[in-house]
Amino acid sequence: MKFSELTEEQWEEWGPYLDTCILPVTGLNGTESPIEAGYRLEKLRDWLDGIEIPFRGRTVTYPAYHFVSQQLDDDELRLLNGLCTRLRRQGFAYIVVVSAQLPLTSDKLPAADLVITPAELMEEEAGQVRSAMKICVQNMWSVTQTQG
Repeated sequence: MKFSELTEEQWEEWGPYLDTCILPVTGLNGTESPIEAGYRLEKLRDWLDGIEIPFRGRTVTYPAYHFVSQQLDDDELRLLNGLCTRLRRQGFAYIVVVSAQLPLTSDKLPAADLVITPAELMEEEAGQVRSAMKICVQNMWSVTQTQG
């Protein structure tokens, strides 16, 4: 479910069930042509479908974090980690960062429970990516439940 689809009343009622926040990171750096930017947004949208569709009713997708420098630096990683921390304070038990572009890894974003990127998945074909993402999210939930 996208953040813009929720009313205040729905959030109050469904909040306990919508325990997973998805934070899309586009990875644009300002050097892309409008065509390239559109392609990257479409690719990210396709990746998000791999989580939003099978887990509708448990996830909320926030607006995308679009622009970063060409070399994702420590300041930007601090910003992303801070954003994950603030989203958790909104009541989300799980924060999932998704980027079809950036070479982010879990060790760079410790405030996120799961980072899904090409660097983490090692998959290229859309069907394989969606299947791998679904498994990653399910594993995140089951590992956290067994630890708790």
